[in-house]
Amino acid sequence: MAATHRLHLAAGELRVELAPALGGCVASFRLGAIDLLRPLQVPEGATPHALYSGMFPMVPFANSIRDNRFTLEGRTYEVQPNMAGARLNYHGSGWQSGWAVSAHGDDFAELVLDDASVDSVWRYNAVQRFVLTSDGLSVHTQVTNLGEQAMPFSFGQHPWFPRHGQALVRFGATGLWLEDSEGHAEALVPVPEDADYSDWREPPPHYTNTCYAGWDGRAEIAWPRLNMGLVLTGDGIFEHLMFHVPPNRPDIVCFEPQTNATSAFDGLEDGQVAPGVHILAPGASVGGSIRMSILTNTNARG
Repeated sequence: MAATHRLHLAAGELRVELAPALGGCVASFRLGAIDLLRPLQVPEGATPHALYSGMFPMVPFANSIRDNRFTLEGRTYEVQPNMAGARLNYHGSGWQSGWAVSAHGDDFAELVLDDASVDSVWRYNAVQRFVLTSDGLSVHTQVTNLGEQAMPFSFGQHPWFPRHGQALVRFGATGLWLEDSEGHAEALVPVPEDADYSDWREPPPHYTNTCYAGWDGRAEIAWPRLNMGLVLTGDGIFEHLMFHVPPNRPDIVCFEPQTNATSAFDGLEDGQVAPGVHILAPGASVGGSIRMSILTNTNARG
């Protein structure tokens, strides 16, 4: 399947464009002429990949692994970096793989990534199911262990929201992970006041990459200039939310619902399984759904 192939979904005034071969990503999500997610735009001269999209899946793990290695049941596993200039492997291989279309209708699609791998560590199958209604988009993500050993899995979705001028955001969480300069987790602390988004406030205009624990399953973005917004909700399996402002795109805000915190495979060598990490036996699966719904009356005040 060519990387330029697109699937188009429609329901009411909402439109979704999927790019299966480009990491199973969402190329666009629009209400009429309004972009609800950043539209896929590949810079001139750059190689197309899902990092430029509106949303991509994070499988078979979300975020990164401390020093690219972990130990489970006495065996040490190591993965390689997967981004130019980066030392760590970020978000596994799903977003860098071509997905196949297993079902497609006017308002739904199912994408499958069959017998995928991350180096020689993971063998897995993944499925994304998209259902579009007149008021929102639901996405179910599922991952299955195809390996011969029990392995740790986690997953999530990585949406990118435009600010449309002065955006306001709101979400609740019980804790925040302090991180080192590479994003390795250092300590879980109560959410400090300057990082508390339990009430509407403007996201910072500079690079931000923070993992929140105990996410309450709801994150909202309001666009006052458009007199509308969007709410992202997630099943309880998504215990964490990454809040991200890219260093080179201050006009973008990311809420990333994911099962696990960063460096979540820490402690496996001692039999400690962190929240959001799922040890799957061969053939076992785990999955969960998120939904992005239109807000027509946010009552947001910055």
